[in-house]
Amino acid sequence: MRHGRILGLDFGTKNIGLATSDEMGCTVHPLPSIPNRNRRDLLMKLKAVVREHAVASIVIGLPLNMDGSSGKAVERVRRFAGILVRELALPLYEADERLSTVEAAGMWREMKVRQQRKYRSVDSLAAALILERFLTEA
Repeated sequence: MRHGRILGLDFGTKNIGLATSDEMGCTVHPLPSIPNRNRRDLLMKLKAVVREHAVASIVIGLPLNMDGSSGKAVERVRRFAGILVRELALPLYEADERLSTVEAAGMWREMKVRQQRKYRSVDSLAAALILERFLTEA
């Protein structure tokens, strides 16, 4: 059993969606996404999020192909995950994120503006879905 807050990441080439759990792993809260423009800036912002929210571990969505195989996107995520482990020194878990972005985009279109403000962005909604699934399956 994992203890402490978990940071969920939806790694994208343009933005990194973020969500965090409560300390017991019962609820998920979306956070503002971070632009993925510069690795140094991205790591600095992620370190700040980890400190601010007292994150104990990270779960990152793994964009497997529909048949479960790995492709270039999985390689990119795993390279980034390796950097996170070295830089943040936190346990990192991978979670299958197949269709999470598609599901998030569909949910986003159905939401009222007030609900959209809660989730901040489609990327953070996808991160919240990834984290919720991870917590449910754990």
